[in-house]
Amino acid sequence: MTENRSHTRPGAEPMTQQQPPDQAFSAFHQMKRRRYVHYAETFLHNRHDAEEAIDSAFEQLYLSWGKVLSSDNPDGYAWTVMRNKVTDHLRARNRRPPLLDDEAFNMVALRDAVDPYGQITESLALLRAMRQLTERQLDVMVMTYLHGLNATQVADALGITSATVRSPVRHATRRLRSILGPDRTMEGRR
Repeated sequence: MTENRSHTRPGAEPMTQQQPPDQAFSAFHQMKRRRYVHYAETFLHNRHDAEEAIDSAFEQLYLSWGKVLSSDNPDGYAWTVMRNKVTDHLRARNRRPPLLDDEAFNMVALRDAVDPYGQITESLALLRAMRQLTERQLDVMVMTYLHGLNATQVADALGITSATVRSPVRHATRRLRSILGPDRTMEGRR
């Protein structure tokens, strides 16, 4: 903390200049934290670990906030930091990223399934196939199909345009279709 001895009235205490919390960072934190925690929880499988990873990500973002803001894409920069912290937490717990198997039991399709056991088997196969996607494809598919976000919300989280969201979905769908066969992808499902 630096002290700034500016002009003061006689008998008045000198003003100390403390840097108030950056309002832009506070607003960013408030807007993004809930979505980041939800994403992290998908992979870390518990709220405490997810919050710990995201708090660590926000700490790193705060310490490099000037660099974040000067980047060409602050949202994308922040997403990368967050994603890396989630991966670090997975590795620290000796888990191989990304682990999605538990999500098979939380999918909307399971609640609506006529054959719950068959749906779990199908969902597990799909989630395991998703491990073969690129990071961007995986992020978009998780947010679109597991979290139920629309293209605008996904774009906002990743720091890309809505139009750019469609390409990873298309490529991921093709990749999943090649792995699973044409009848077992998420296309047309929520």
